[in-house]
Amino acid sequence: MEVIGKYIDLLKNAIWGTDMQVDVQPEEVLQIVQLSAFQGTGPLVFDQLLKQKDVEIPAALRMQMKQQCMMSMMQQSTMMPILGQAWKAFEKAEIHPVLLKGFALAQHYPQQHLRQWGDIDLYVGQKQYHDACAVLREAFPEAKHPKEEFEFLKHYNFVFGDTVLEMHRISMDFHHPRDRRYYEGLEDKYLTKDGPSFELNEIRITTPDETFNVFFTFLHAWHHFMETGMNMKQVCDVAVLLHAKHDVIDRVQLKEMLTKLHLMEVWQLLMYIIVQYLGLSQAEAPFYNEGCKDRSELLFERILKEGSSRQAEKLNADGASYLKRKWLTLQSRMADSRMVKPYAPKYARHTAISDILHGIERTIKGSEKAYNVECV
Repeated sequence: MEVIGKYIDLLKNAIWGTDMQVDVQPEEVLQIVQLSAFQGTGPLVFDQLLKQKDVEIPAALRMQMKQQCMMSMMQQSTMMPILGQAWKAFEKAEIHPVLLKGFALAQHYPQQHLRQWGDIDLYVGQKQYHDACAVLREAFPEAKHPKEEFEFLKHYNFVFGDTVLEMHRISMDFHHPRDRRYYEGLEDKYLTKDGPSFELNEIRITTPDETFNVFFTFLHAWHHFMETGMNMKQVCDVAVLLHAKHDVIDRVQLKEMLTKLHLMEVWQLLMYIIVQYLGLSQAEAPFYNEGCKDRSELLFERILKEGSSRQAEKLNADGASYLKRKWLTLQSRMADSRMVKPYAPKYARHTAISDILHGIERTIKGSEKAYNVECV
């Protein structure tokens, strides 16, 4: 537990721009390095560890840490031209994208090049989706992409070696029909060309409405927890964004989003972790509630132990009938609800109801068919 505390102290230095000295013993260095990488916060913590006075780090490990920091910077410099080219192609076609997640969040870190980036995420919406696919296929003839523009997928991907541009038809999918309708209304209202923007390489990049962006960043982290696990990078994103935008967040608007989508209970779990462990002030953590302490501590332990490494259970449905496959899928979804229950019992109930309704909806529509998402 002492190693975890020191890892957290170094991480706080990185996300808040502080220079607290952390007493790291030689035998703890490798453990902190491994934990940092596992949690998606490698470059952030490596940079801080290298700055600590009187910390004994083997020369080979010190070199590896420096290389990881440099690789993070180089990856971003590789991705920026792709983002710029895509943005200009959209502007020429009078399509209005909105930048989601990584690039938009990194600007709020003290050293944005140390925030580990993954994919480039551009939202275009359902109305512009097919036109946008055509625009980017013409703009990037060398990139690999799916043969078809599937309506059941969240995004259409363009692959450039180690870099992926995800062009989002929708920003998030919901199983409950009522949740889905409400969230689509949020997308129409808050993911538009009129959102706040910032300059990147002489291009004005549009981002989501400030309050919606805080909500979406939290939602994205929780979606990862439900699928493969949440890591500390995703928790830091929420914390940093709350700190940067605390004075412009519309709390009435945020409360409505969280309440309508049954997520207030989950939100408060994360607020407790961010305040108690990452040091965000309670004043900057909307709807903070110490009443969820025990469940939040349990969730925090799981995040540290699991990160984003949870493996999805494979369904053995070979040779099964259509209805049997549907039943097996529903059983898997019910397992997700049971997994969440110790942390957020109210949300777990809503998840179970949503999955049942989604299963009925798909069965009625007869949507079971083979899709080939092979890239060309």
